[in-house]
Amino acid sequence: MPIIEVLQEWYKNISQNSMCMGIHIETVDNSGWCVCIDLFETAYENRSFQTVYMRKSRSNWFKCTKKNGLFKGSGGVQNLEDILKVFYCWIKARKA
Repeated sequence: MPIIEVLQEWYKNISQNSMCMGIHIETVDNSGWCVCIDLFETAYENRSFQTVYMRKSRSNWFKCTKKNGLFKGSGGVQNLEDILKVFYCWIKARKA
């Protein structure tokens, strides 16, 4: 399933049962991405997450963290899909 469909389905499911503020995807001034996904009042709010950091080059990198009920990812201009895949793999693993 394409990552955008995964996010749409996840948000559809949680927006009916929580007060979370949703998903924010922004560009940043250093030619990269910032993703913030609110987990407030979801099954994922208090679940553990291991920080993920990958750096292949100066412009090809990403880092994903979870703190205070927020999943946050940042990365280079070509790493938006990497960030979203980390989130997807984490929520998929938590269903098992």
